[in-house]
Amino acid sequence: MRLHFIINEYAGNGKSKKIWTKFQRELTLSYDVHWTQHRGHAFELAQAIAQQAEDIGDKACIIAIGGDGTIHEVVNGAAQYQSVYIGVVGAGSGNDFARGFSTFTHARDIEHFVLNPITDARDYGIVQHNQQKRVFVNNCGVGFDAFVGITANESRLKNRLNKVGLGQLSYVYYVVRTLMTFQTFEICILQNGQKKTYQNVWFATVSNQPYFGGGMNLSPTSKTDDGFLELTIVNQISKWKLLLIFGTVFFAKHTNFKEITQLSSEAFTLQFDADLLCHADGEKQLLGKGPQQLDFTVKKKAWHLAK
Repeated sequence: MRLHFIINEYAGNGKSKKIWTKFQRELTLSYDVHWTQHRGHAFELAQAIAQQAEDIGDKACIIAIGGDGTIHEVVNGAAQYQSVYIGVVGAGSGNDFARGFSTFTHARDIEHFVLNPITDARDYGIVQHNQQKRVFVNNCGVGFDAFVGITANESRLKNRLNKVGLGQLSYVYYVVRTLMTFQTFEICILQNGQKKTYQNVWFATVSNQPYFGGGMNLSPTSKTDDGFLELTIVNQISKWKLLLIFGTVFFAKHTNFKEITQLSSEAFTLQFDADLLCHADGEKQLLGKGPQQLDFTVKKKAWHLAK
């Protein structure tokens, strides 16, 4: 089995590069290291490694060192190949993946895995828009949460706060700022042959694990190996009460509010006619304008998490 590291040196304002420097001193096994050069490069690298392993009939272990965006790309590139194990060293500012999945913290643990491979079979979600499919391991949503997450991730404020280890505060800042201008919307949810319309919706998020937005416990019942996805809908609520609820999400107390709907299923379809941002694992997804439909399904125990 060949060991590969895919590293985003800019994740966490350089945290991943510091981690790699430490790991490099401690590693005794042979390995290949790949540095990402641009958005989407981790996907390309992971896919090429996985395809090569499959072509020669070998196993490969890919360790992603970076934030949730890097992990998202690696999983999309390699998770559908049975010849690949995927491991993670969390080095971003949000690190929601590390809250819901096992990750490596020491080089010796990675070496132990290579010598004695033990994996967990985990689910991932699939979101389809038109003819495009995308895998997500954390969550995928439209509306307020997508706008906040994408805006924060692309902001200079987050980069500045990362320098002092407070990158998560950028999400809080943009929550408050976005509350003042965000326009609620109407959405139709199809589940198990039933259709229901929700008015004055702030956001609708499909989850594979509990956490999003830098530690918010949005979907506390979600499990990464149960074959189900959970949908959280927030609607018919004032902006000020929503702000209050955001303070409770970190402690999973938001589920007590009547304005929070949570559903569980193997598949959901979301239909809406609003100009919304969409994210998958915090990464921006392009939808275009006009009527939209997002189809969500779960792939049960579809990829192998190195642990």
